[in-house]
Amino acid sequence: MPGSGAHSERILILAPHGRDAEVASALLTEAGRRTLICRNLAELSTQLERGAALALIAEEAVAEDNISSLSRWIAAQPAWSDLPIVLLTSHEDNPSRVDRAIRYQEIFGNVLYLERPFHPTTLVNLVRSAIRSRQRQYEARATLERYVLLARELQHRTKNLLAVIQSIASASLPSGPARDTYFGRLQALAVAQDLVMEGDGGAASMMQLVEQSLTSFGARVIIHGPDVYLSAITAQGFALVLHELATNAVKHGALGAHGGTVTVEWYQKSASPDVLFFCWRETGGPPTVAPQRIGFGTKLLEIAVPTAETPRFDYSAKGFVYEIAVVLDSIHPTLKLPTRGPG
Repeated sequence: MPGSGAHSERILILAPHGRDAEVASALLTEAGRRTLICRNLAELSTQLERGAALALIAEEAVAEDNISSLSRWIAAQPAWSDLPIVLLTSHEDNPSRVDRAIRYQEIFGNVLYLERPFHPTTLVNLVRSAIRSRQRQYEARATLERYVLLARELQHRTKNLLAVIQSIASASLPSGPARDTYFGRLQALAVAQDLVMEGDGGAASMMQLVEQSLTSFGARVIIHGPDVYLSAITAQGFALVLHELATNAVKHGALGAHGGTVTVEWYQKSASPDVLFFCWRETGGPPTVAPQRIGFGTKLLEIAVPTAETPRFDYSAKGFVYEIAVVLDSIHPTLKLPTRGPG
């Protein structure tokens, strides 16, 4: 089994009344399985933290005890894990049984039922099937861990490449505004790359990206938005966009004027759930005028991130406004790195 740790293959048993625990443990041990009998739910939850292939639980133990610790553990499982739970039930036929089954499904998720008295072969086969599903979960974890390792290595090499490019540019480009602009954009990419390397699953926090890109302006920049996670490519594009907007605001807009402010916000609309709307709004600065020609900076603001529609540039007397709609496919879901959780 491709599990990790000494406890990844064991079966935890909780059946505090009668001889169910001893009988089940003996049958499974005879079938070549490792078992551990737990006295109560608290001990079961502690042992689950150390790892297990599945849990075998008597229904009365769940009914009599406080299951909050167990339900918290189940809810906190890493993305790859869905621990199989075999629930030993009694033979009965009444409406309350259906209600209890629904409740157990909500609590345990991956739950299988075994009615008592059970045949030894039925128990062993059910456990064997549950362990096979656990094996596939361990394989999924191994695949995710390989992905994360390769992604981090690629990100590390990308950061090194940015450092090499900056060194070459420093030795090749003459001093002046063009060189300063070039280095500013490289630094913006480096900030995004750092966030991607720190983030979970190759993603970068939108909130952290905006805050780090604009931290030098302090309270003059107001930030609103949910903490969505961007894919590496989209994060790098947004880093360039934020750098370009901030540079222009210092040179020509609100951040170059006393008392000028910028509001940065991003949100979703119920009518367009697959689109993230981003808005940069300047106030308190000089009246803005549309540029006479389209330079590289304007072009960058148009193409740096994948959009659902053409970006909007509003040059008005009240202040410059830039709005963009980012397609949801380019937004990375909130991910967690595969952790060494159960198993």
